[in-house]
Amino acid sequence: MLLPKLHAFDTVSPVPYSIDISPETYENINDNMNTEENDHLVDDCNSKESEMKNRKTNSEPILEIDGGWQDSDDENITVSLKSKNRLKKLRTTEEEDIISGDQYEKRLRNQFEKLHPTPNWAIVPSKRKRRTESEIFDGDSSDIEKIDVLNKDIDESLVKSGVNSRWKLKANKLEIYRMQDANRAAYSQCAIQSLKFHPNSQVIMTAGLDKTIRLFQVDGKKNPKIQSVIFNDLPILRAEFNPSGSEIIISGRRKYFYIYNIEAGSIDRSQGIFGTEDKTRENFLISPCGKYIVFIGSNGYLTLVSYQTKQQVANLKMNGSADAAAWSSDGKYLFSAGKDATIYQWDVGARKVVHCFADEGGYKPKKIAVSRNNDYFAIGSHSGIVNIYDDSCLSSTNPKPMKSIMNLTTSVHDMKFNHDTQILGISSHSKRDQLKMVHLPSFNVFPNWPNIANPLGYVQCFDFSPNSGYITIGNEKGKALLYRLLSYPNA
Repeated sequence: MLLPKLHAFDTVSPVPYSIDISPETYENINDNMNTEENDHLVDDCNSKESEMKNRKTNSEPILEIDGGWQDSDDENITVSLKSKNRLKKLRTTEEEDIISGDQYEKRLRNQFEKLHPTPNWAIVPSKRKRRTESEIFDGDSSDIEKIDVLNKDIDESLVKSGVNSRWKLKANKLEIYRMQDANRAAYSQCAIQSLKFHPNSQVIMTAGLDKTIRLFQVDGKKNPKIQSVIFNDLPILRAEFNPSGSEIIISGRRKYFYIYNIEAGSIDRSQGIFGTEDKTRENFLISPCGKYIVFIGSNGYLTLVSYQTKQQVANLKMNGSADAAAWSSDGKYLFSAGKDATIYQWDVGARKVVHCFADEGGYKPKKIAVSRNNDYFAIGSHSGIVNIYDDSCLSSTNPKPMKSIMNLTTSVHDMKFNHDTQILGISSHSKRDQLKMVHLPSFNVFPNWPNIANPLGYVQCFDFSPNSGYITIGNEKGKALLYRLLSYPNA
């Protein structure tokens, strides 16, 4: 098979990139893709192999009985659940430590039954539906049959419930299940810095400091790798699909950036942006209309670049620093913020500020998120506080937030609304498991997830699929965790 031709605006010797494509290369990423898994680009990291052990069962109904042997010495034994990492999963609360020997035995039994449940053929029919409600999947498990059972039950429950795109989420519980890791076919060698769902297909892209972007087809089972591209001279800090999904913009701490055309298999490198002195292009946003790329620069500058020519069309200057930015859903307006907690609204066509307002509290904004209908604005700060405003903030200089979310205690690193604005995800990479899901319009933080049974690690980034059927989470171990949001029937 001939590989796609590669070319670049700025020739570098030796060639700074290479492409690894699976045997069945797709012609158009928007088509249905059925690709074979190819050899891994790198060795899988932090992978574990576990074998399912069959439980012996009788043809008679299963009865719950006490064990035939009771050792009285078990009551005198104590076990510390914090003494070894592998025992921590037996805790019911994070603070729990010492338990008795008989409690330890019961928890080991429960843990074993979670990991090795009774085979489906051995379960009484009336109990089969109840089985999937309590299962939690290990991302390293190879038991695909369990996922088929779960997917079937999910589809049946959604049909019976009449779920559609206007489904209203419950404010007190997030219906969510762990699936196979999205990048299980080829884990990253280091922390994932950027991951995105393709806007039109069930495809996930991961990127990081290992200088590689990888594309995976998401089926919740094998999630095969489609292809990978190595950029030898660019540790990647950010990668984004363009709105049509035909290209990926890749950047890092370099003056230049790359454009990878997925369909053609071609790679172009920008020659830098004339008129700016910034030495890094690591922080950028593509407008929803696809006309512009804005690079957040130093000294309060926002560099507006034409997507077509990849050259500067304007420099937008803030009074203070420029630390965060977000586009309106139509691409007409750009919102930006800096350490002085002033939020700017820019008319991109006119290249001027049309409104400013002060973020209440002045907590040094680090992230801005705008909902699809521009009816909610979320400002995430260095302190971890997230202020949520309605669109009245665009007509007031000192608006009051509808709600201040204080569930994070360290700087907000990633934040986004899902497609129908019923969920706002907020995360911080400074502490473990710092991802919170906020229900809208109640502003309640879902209390049931994440929990101690579903550790996320240090969350570097996350993304919702186009129809919110999935959420993927990139962590410091190079894994793209994948979860199914059951209230959304479509991916």
